[in-house]
Amino acid sequence: MADYHNRLAFRLALILTIALAPLGSIAVYSEYENWESQREADKSDIIARTADAVNGPRALLESAMGSARVLSPEVLDRLTDPAQCSEYLAEAVSDSGFFSFAGFIDTDGQMTCLSEGEPVDFSDSRDFAQAAASPRPSFTFQQNGAVTQRSVVLANYPVLDGDRFLGIMSISISNDRFTMISRPSTSESRPKVAFLVNHRGEVLIQDNHRDPDAILPEPELIDQLISDPREIVHAQTRTGEERTFTAAVLIPNQLYALASWDADRPQTDTALSIWRLGFPILMWVASIAVVMLAVHYLVVRHLKQINRQLRSFALGNRAAFQRLPDDAPRELRELDSTFSKMALLIRRDEVEQEDALREKTTLLMEVHHRVKNNLQLIASILNLQSRRVSDPTARTILQGVQGRVRSLATIHRTLYEQKQLSDSDATAFFETILQESMAMAQGDSDSLSLDTNFEPVAIAPDKIIPVALIFSEALTNALKHVATLPKGTPATVSINCRNLGGFAELSIRNTLRADAEHAETGGLGQELMTAFALQINAELETGPADDGEMGQVWQVRLLLSLPPEETAQTRKTAGRVL
Repeated sequence: MADYHNRLAFRLALILTIALAPLGSIAVYSEYENWESQREADKSDIIARTADAVNGPRALLESAMGSARVLSPEVLDRLTDPAQCSEYLAEAVSDSGFFSFAGFIDTDGQMTCLSEGEPVDFSDSRDFAQAAASPRPSFTFQQNGAVTQRSVVLANYPVLDGDRFLGIMSISISNDRFTMISRPSTSESRPKVAFLVNHRGEVLIQDNHRDPDAILPEPELIDQLISDPREIVHAQTRTGEERTFTAAVLIPNQLYALASWDADRPQTDTALSIWRLGFPILMWVASIAVVMLAVHYLVVRHLKQINRQLRSFALGNRAAFQRLPDDAPRELRELDSTFSKMALLIRRDEVEQEDALREKTTLLMEVHHRVKNNLQLIASILNLQSRRVSDPTARTILQGVQGRVRSLATIHRTLYEQKQLSDSDATAFFETILQESMAMAQGDSDSLSLDTNFEPVAIAPDKIIPVALIFSEALTNALKHVATLPKGTPATVSINCRNLGGFAELSIRNTLRADAEHAETGGLGQELMTAFALQINAELETGPADDGEMGQVWQVRLLLSLPPEETAQTRKTAGRVL
């Protein structure tokens, strides 16, 4: 799993992710825009329902404001005759059927033209002072009207001559008139209670509810809703009840609708749903899953099959290969076909090489066998000849030649009997030559102590025969000249073969009396060993030596360099660790 990022499926998924990133971003942005549009549409619908809840009272107030605007020029023309002016307003109120009162306040705060009652002085009224200072159409509420002494809503229209303030035309409507035209809220799509408020956040009328504090929010929240009417606010009423509040502009800067909904109404999608944004992500995950499944089904599983067969072939399995199914991609089937053809060619070449090697091995073993037979025949002839010779010197020479020929025959017999013709273990040769030499010296071996120590040493075929001949000559000389030490110590021959890493060391030692001289120094055996050592580039040392256990000894020491640590088994298994 550590190199999972190097896998084909992962890299394709990464590339697909990069390719889909722009489309995914567009999809996420589109979902956000749709949500924003839906949210704005929901807000607009709620605000429209808020305004619709007070359609009747709003129409009545707009009618009152319109009537005040129409009546104001007529009133100005009649101000010089208060009685005629008052009569005119009384007739207008009577004709309307909904208005309760109408009156005109001049610049001095005096209302002398009015539909009923006696003239009224508003010069000390704070509302009049504010209206005169900043004249604009407005609506106000009075719990007890100055003239009617009833709960009324006033439509106040400032009368101007250019920029000059002339007075205020005021028309009042009693609350019972609003009750008559209000529609009861019976649908869950409408607010439970709706109010009309003026630009200062003052409640003008309420929609059929006796306890406004249980429905209305705090004044600060009303001001907030008026300043930003498109907000939907969840807050507590003045009595602590959780409700939802909305506002709608009816007449800009003059009249507003304020609705109070149950806490769970209206149903709006105010929060961006994670599922909206999750859909593009889900599509990305689905795309990645489809790509990975497709890559696995079309490519990876076939590549794994080819890889298994390649691995099996590399490890030496030469069984028939399983071909890819017909539904595999053409490119992979071509790759599989190419590999199968390559494997067939390799198998054919291997069979040819095995046949050639088998034939070569057979011929080589036959050569060793025939050489061994011929050498044995020569040794037999030399044996017959030595029996016919009466001269002791000549017989000794013939016997020496016969021994060397027998040693050569023994070496070729060992080569013939070996199953492996590459690097040979010298131990087998040394042990065979030692057995042959001890058999020839059987008569003198009763008082002989033989100490051997052979470590496995692999020697190349072109060097094994000279090494074996050197060992044979050295062993023959050692057995021939070994001496019994004083005090009854038996004659001893010590043979050691050690593997020193890059070198092989062969040493043959035999006990020697202190006053004795080795008879073979400078003889034929020494010359042969020197020649064989030069042939294989080995170091040869011969001469007396001092051994701590054996005392004075004669030593033949051969030091042969070995090739690097690459045995036949190592070469055979090279490249198989997959």
